[in-house]
Amino acid sequence: MAMIVQLHEGVVIKKFELDKPKLRIGRNPDSDIFIDDGVVSAQHAVIEMKQPSKGTAEYYIKDLGSTNSTFVNGTQITSKKLEHNDIIRVGWNNFKFIDETKKDPDKTAKIHKSWIPGVYYTKD
Repeated sequence: MAMIVQLHEGVVIKKFELDKPKLRIGRNPDSDIFIDDGVVSAQHAVIEMKQPSKGTAEYYIKDLGSTNSTFVNGTQITSKKLEHNDIIRVGWNNFKFIDETKKDPDKTAKIHKSWIPGVYYTKD
């Protein structure tokens, strides 16, 4: 299953599973990912799942003509195929695309200590 996770200073604060063909991102309260921020357009971007006849699903993000654009890994995009660990920026909000089918099951995640006492995290 694929998901995007919302990050704040590198720490996951929300998870959104990509469990339907389209996931709408924007300031409109009807958006699947509602961002109450004046720099985010009402209908800012959409993530679409495309299921090839053979193989695993692929995910694409498309900017919907937003005022402040959509960025993937720091590059402004109009449309882009998402890869595992891509960082998406919508306004001031950062999200990480996680495709669990692309994770290495033999890799052990390293635990890092945050600056907050008693809070730990992984970078993956």
